[in-house]
This record gives sequence, C-alpha cells and structure tokens, in this order.
Amino acid sequence: MFNVVGLVFDGCQASGVTSPFDVFNVINTLWKQQLGEEASLYNCKLVSKTGAAIRCSNGMRLLTDNALTDDIKADLIIIPGVHHSNSKTLLDSLQRLQEECNWLKQKINDGCVIASNCSGVFILAETGALKDKEATTAWWLGGLFKKLYPDINHCADQLLVKSGLLYSTGSMTANLGVMLKIAEQQVGRQLTQSAAKTMLIDAAQSYASPYLFVQEHADHQDSLILAVESQLQRDISQRLTLNSLAQTHSVSVRTLSRRFKKANGVNLNNYLQSLRFVNTKLLLETTNLSIEQIAERIGYSSQSSLRRLFHKQLGISPKQYRQRVKQHAED
Repeated sequence: MFNVVGLVFDGCQASGVTSPFDVFNVINTLWKQQLGEEASLYNCKLVSKTGAAIRCSNGMRLLTDNALTDDIKADLIIIPGVHHSNSKTLLDSLQRLQEECNWLKQKINDGCVIASNCSGVFILAETGALKDKEATTAWWLGGLFKKLYPDINHCADQLLVKSGLLYSTGSMTANLGVMLKIAEQQVGRQLTQSAAKTMLIDAAQSYASPYLFVQEHADHQDSLILAVESQLQRDISQRLTLNSLAQTHSVSVRTLSRRFKKANGVNLNNYLQSLRFVNTKLLLETTNLSIEQIAERIGYSSQSSLRRLFHKQLGISPKQYRQRVKQHAED
C-alpha cells in the first residue's frame, strides 16, 4: 500500500489535491482491471492542521481524515497552491501556515516524497528543505520566489524540477505528470501511459518541457496597466500597437509607455513579444496547428516573422521545437 496524503488548508486550491487524487484513483482501477489485482495500490487521504474540514479558495468544503501528527503514514505528500491576489496576501498565508511547514520538515526528514505545485512550492521552500537545491514555480511568481529564497536555484526554464525526493511544478498539467512519474516506479510505464490516455493528460506537458521561457509577471496594482495587460492577453491575435492601446485606454502614448515600464520593468513591445512567444510555444506543445495557423492566432504578421523571432529566442525553428518536445515526452 502506497500512502498518498494531501495537505489542505483554508484558501488552498482544490484542484491541487483533487486532480492528483483522481490520477491515483484511475491507476488503482487500471491496476485491478489490467493486472487482476484485488486490492488498491494507492490509499489517498486528506490532512489539515486540526483535522477539521477546510474551505478551499473556490468555496468547496473538504472533509479531512486526520490532524497533523507525527504518526501519519505518508509515502507522498501533495502540497496544493495557495490562492492569493498579490504578494502580500501570499506572504500572509505563508505566515499562517508555519505549523504545516514544521510538520512537513519532520516528514521530509523521515524520507517522504513531496510534490508541490504553483504557489505551493513557496510552502515547501518555507521548510528550508530546498536550500541550495533546484526548484520551479508558476511563471508569474518567479520574481517573488527568487527574491524570497535567494539560496534556491530557481529554474525558470522548466515546468517540472526534481531535487532528490522533492518535486516542484509550475503548472497543473506538470503536477499531474509528477503523479504519473511517481506511480511509474510502482506500476510501470505501460500502466501509467494508459492512465494518461484515459484522463487525456498531454504527455508533452506532463513531462517537463525544457524550453519554457516566459516573461515574469511583476506584482503591481496599476489599474491602467492591469487593464492593458488584460487586453493584450485577450486580443493577442490583433495587430496591437502602442498608439492603438493608448487611444483605447484614453491616455497619451508617453504616459502609457512610462507607466507600463514602471509596472513591469520592460517596455510594452517587449512584453507583447514575450506574450506571443509563450503562446506560440504552448500551441506548438499542445496542438497540431500549422505554423501558418499559429501565426494568425498569435498576431504575427506572417509565418516568416514567427519563425524569425522564434529562432532568435531559442536558436531553433518552431518545427524543431515541436519535435524536441515530443521526443522529450517519449524519453
């Protein structure tokens, strides 16, 4: 029996534990069907500080099985993300979770495998277990992560990082990939691949892409720039310019340019190029769209523009990138 424990708390992101539990439930089913086993291999349960029910950030109420005690049997502990609106609310949450961090320290010392996702990686970092090790987190949290934990090697170019028995991931899909990787050690790759196909988990995203590059998100509260960023993401397929954006938001080009640079640390054109680049890679990784179709969706003026800018960033063509991601997923 492999004991999987989800550490939950008020304000946690429900999917950070419920989705991994679904993965192990599917594997249990396949374990019985394909191999003729009678008993489940994975035992999943939830724990909270006091053992009381908790309220997730989406309003879902989760009943827990145990309070945090030293005698809880755990082979794998899953740490979900912490819902937050800015760096202050995240830091406040981390302060409230110190008892959970102390419990995690003990379990890490006991040799337990830890899987953390998104802002949940900050909880793992608070234990001190990642000192002088590698880790990743959600792309928009990279700047804050490096600031808070300078003694951790932040791997911004990876979605999934394994440092000994400690896993950190920067996306939900990569988090599910960790569950498959861990399960593969018990049931083999064939069965975990069956589980991935059953749940439509994209292998190229489950197993970390080593080429991820994103423009790190700056933590700011400028309502004008937040509105502009929202439009850039929503209307990325359009031919957006500094002039058109300034007109839409009723400010001068100079004001928009100055405030955008102050809020994000980069100028608007560079931000937009990074946003397009991120979305291009995502479509290359997760779809079979042609380069022409991707260029149209992302707002490039032509296929050649997309290829030129892509090669400038990575030194390879979009086609080569897609091939390497697929090859990495098969390794």
